[in-house]
Amino acid sequence: MEQVHEHNRSRPVPEGPRVFGLRLSLPPNDPMRPLLGDDWHVYHWFATEDEREQKIAQLRNQFVFYRLGDRPSFVIERVMREAAGTAEHG
Repeated sequence: MEQVHEHNRSRPVPEGPRVFGLRLSLPPNDPMRPLLGDDWHVYHWFATEDEREQKIAQLRNQFVFYRLGDRPSFVIERVMREAAGTAEHG
């Protein structure tokens, strides 16, 4: 079933399962915790380990919209899906 219009895609939808994941959460002292909650987290899924590692490198770099010297403060955890449909969706 098509879920995205082709003209709205910034990149092709990967073929096959996306089993390599990242779980992003906030460290205990993050100033966004009062806004997002202590249990805030989000998952991102990738088809290959290389794609996942590229995303980690991107997340650890200076964001273009941050002030000079500011750094993202995510807790980054590598996760794997055990079987199709059994893990969190992101």
